[in-house]
Amino acid sequence: MHLFVTIGIISFLYRCEMDYYGYVMFREDSIIARARQVLGVEKGQEVSIKKRFFSRIARYHPDKCGSPCTEQAKVLVEAYGVLTGRVKPLDCKLLENDDLVASLLPAGVKPVKLGMKYADWLKDRFYDFVKP
Repeated sequence: MHLFVTIGIISFLYRCEMDYYGYVMFREDSIIARARQVLGVEKGQEVSIKKRFFSRIARYHPDKCGSPCTEQAKVLVEAYGVLTGRVKPLDCKLLENDDLVASLLPAGVKPVKLGMKYADWLKDRFYDFVKP
C-alpha cells in the first residue's frame, strides 16, 4: 500500500511544472525550458518553433556571422532538436552551458536554472525506504 502511494506521489511531482516558484524542477524539464527560452518560443506555440528557429539561425549561422558564432548555432540546432523531439533532453550538453545559453538571450535575461536529475532526486528523497 505504501509503495503505491509513494509511486503515485512521485509520478505526480514529476509531471508538475513548478519551475519559477522554488519547487523541484527536474533536469529534463529545465532543458526543455531553456530550449524554449533560446528560441523565444512560449509554451503552446509549437506551430512557430520552425519559424523561430530559422529566423534565429539566420542571424547566428557560421557562413553569415563567421567562426565566433559556431557554438551559438550548435546551441540553436540542439534546442530545435529538443523541441521537435529529435534529441532527448538528457543527451544535450550545449544547453547545459550557462555562458552559451546566456549569449543567445537578450541582455539582462538569465537562463533557466538547471534542475536535478530525476534519478538523483529519487535517491536523495527515498533512499531510506529503498536501501539495498
